[in-house]
Amino acid sequence: MNKTIALVAAFCLFAASPFNIHAMTDGELAMRNIDRAMAIADAVWDKCMIGTPDNMHMADSYDTTNGKVSGPSDVWPFTAAIEAHCSILEALEAANVFDDNYDIYKTRLELLIDNLEYYRGTYRLPSYASNRQWSPFAVPRAGERGKADVTGILNVYDDQMWLSRELIRAYRITDKSEYLDLATYLADYVIDGWDCWRDAAGNEYGGITWGPGYNSKHACSNAPIIQPLVWLAQIYNGTGDETTWYYRDKDNNVRQETVPRAELYLDFALKIYDWQKSKLGHSSGVYWDMMGGLKGDIEVSRGYRQHVDCGGPGGTFYSYNTGTMLAGGAELYNATGDKSLKNDMDKTSAGAFNTFAHYVRKAGVYEFNTDKTAMEGFNTWFNNVLLRAYVDSEPLSEGNVAKRAIDNHQKCLDYAFENHNRDNMLPIHLIDGWGDETKTKSFHQFTFASEYALLATRLLNRGTAGLDCVTECPAEADASIYTLGGMFLGRYDEISDSLQEGFYVTSQRKVIFKRN
Repeated sequence: MNKTIALVAAFCLFAASPFNIHAMTDGELAMRNIDRAMAIADAVWDKCMIGTPDNMHMADSYDTTNGKVSGPSDVWPFTAAIEAHCSILEALEAANVFDDNYDIYKTRLELLIDNLEYYRGTYRLPSYASNRQWSPFAVPRAGERGKADVTGILNVYDDQMWLSRELIRAYRITDKSEYLDLATYLADYVIDGWDCWRDAAGNEYGGITWGPGYNSKHACSNAPIIQPLVWLAQIYNGTGDETTWYYRDKDNNVRQETVPRAELYLDFALKIYDWQKSKLGHSSGVYWDMMGGLKGDIEVSRGYRQHVDCGGPGGTFYSYNTGTMLAGGAELYNATGDKSLKNDMDKTSAGAFNTFAHYVRKAGVYEFNTDKTAMEGFNTWFNNVLLRAYVDSEPLSEGNVAKRAIDNHQKCLDYAFENHNRDNMLPIHLIDGWGDETKTKSFHQFTFASEYALLATRLLNRGTAGLDCVTECPAEADASIYTLGGMFLGRYDEISDSLQEGFYVTSQRKVIFKRN
């Protein structure tokens, strides 16, 4: 891809010392992170996005030795491509950079969302308090738009949650109301899956099953919707927008009520958080994977789904199940000011670091645990969810755990980029490298791009990056080349008395942007 503006052209000074990030200013590191995010995103886009603009799919895997790709990815990995582009655009906005790159990634984002329609289908769902037709997104991709099979276990609630989250971010970036409408629709579909049957004491059983075709209730099908629900509550607050809510009363009779969207979404964010804390929380601060087995017939009577007991918590501790609760707690604290949420965050933050990070003695850094091989699991993306939760909760945290986790992951990413880079693709073992592996998942590569962009946005939003963008030639333009930590950024042409296209840094650490 041709880029009109090159954020960074070379990084000579720091290549020999990848862990020395503190030798750079926040602004320098942020701009380097953006450039690396774009480099990785471009690489996976060029190698793994297959087809035409109106019929595009993402390859599930890519072989770095021969360029062979696998078949279409499921919708969940495809969502990671949307996430990466949202993250890059947010970072460019935080840097106040609106150039040709910005337009490229925005166009790509819109293209990705448009091609989601190959995963969409329509069916009628008997849920706990309603029986309605819905058009959610299936796990596998179909050959035609809107023709995906979404029945039974072929759609799951967590996929709709991740999509709702990214569509809200896309709406904020593009101001396209259709993205907000779809995010809202998916949130409504998800909370329709809340088990609103009442127990003998008149309390809701609560929880959302993994999907309409499952009886088990998972951490991944509950906490991921908390943050999007809080965002939607903020967006709809004061708009007067209302919706119909279907539920069961104390006697388990089906009821419906017209309620303000903002109130409904915040209420659900709170009770989903409370449910998962109560049912899946562990004393260490992390969260169990699920309640109940994966199999079992769905019980439907008189047109409504029936409650099925799931038993107690179990399964594996996964970093994303803890990350969604950490991020959800941060959002809810910002919305409600409930101090108990801060206590939860501190416990969860420390528990997550103790559980999911391990010390790599040879490198002197902590690295998040991941899978044995890239083809065996999804822990690389799970860790991304935890990382962004650390970023969300860092301003509210007591102690240094969040910053410690974030800084160590920055170092690990940089080490991989500078020591194990294969055409701007990284191994899932950031410190140890590829080993005998030749294949990577596009899912993982878009994850790394998103992380780099997220880390840039964090630095830029801290208020210490010093990226004050102006368009005039600096007063100290007697120097013909400006460098930032050994990086070539641009040149002032003394003969024509003008700035060439590029980024320039003055002695006051201002970045001067010139665009024709």
